[in-house]
Amino acid sequence: MPTTSHVRPEIGRPDIATVLVEEVTGGDPERLRDAGAAVLAHWESAEWPAGLASVSLFHGTDGTSLLTYAQFTADAEDADGPRGAFEALRPDWRALGYEPGEPAAFRLYRRVQPTVLPDPLPPVGCYPAAFFAMRDGERARAWVDGLLGTEEKTVGEDRAYPGAIAANFHVSADDDGIFLLSEWASEAEALVHIKAEIEPLLEYMGQAEAGAGRRYEFHATRTN
Repeated sequence: MPTTSHVRPEIGRPDIATVLVEEVTGGDPERLRDAGAAVLAHWESAEWPAGLASVSLFHGTDGTSLLTYAQFTADAEDADGPRGAFEALRPDWRALGYEPGEPAAFRLYRRVQPTVLPDPLPPVGCYPAAFFAMRDGERARAWVDGLLGTEEKTVGEDRAYPGAIAANFHVSADDDGIFLLSEWASEAEALVHIKAEIEPLLEYMGQAEAGAGRRYEFHATRTN
């Protein structure tokens, strides 16, 4: 029986084959909580799709955006698989005051973490999220490897950034993009890292125009 909880999703689950992601924008900060409650109500009333392990909702820290992240054990190319199932999970975004996004299927390619993590691990307080267009899957994976390789040369392999928990690099199932969802203890610590490290790296890697994306707080997850 699917349940809704405030337990944060496990981004690196080994049994997940595909994630479906949608970012919607243009909302009103004053109605953000009501919109989030409406999304959860829609999920609770919708039939639970086969192969769906969890679907999570994130609130933009600026109050104008929402992010949904659905984890499927089925491959994106399976007949009647995640792409079709995800449509049933999508609420009427315009009725909620948001501009619909473009749902996309991704596969987790690399998950990197600091060599030493605090014990106990703090809850994730901020999830920076960014999308990057790519011409093909080979270039996408090479870009991720190059970005991480450049980072290791400049700051070392330990990635001892205050507040850093994980960076999750996803490559599009259509091989035309990258989705980066990071995990930080706080937005303040994430912002320091973005300004000092990520923005210069993106400029060096030719993705300065795409920017470092938006920042999110976890709201709720519905799991099977």
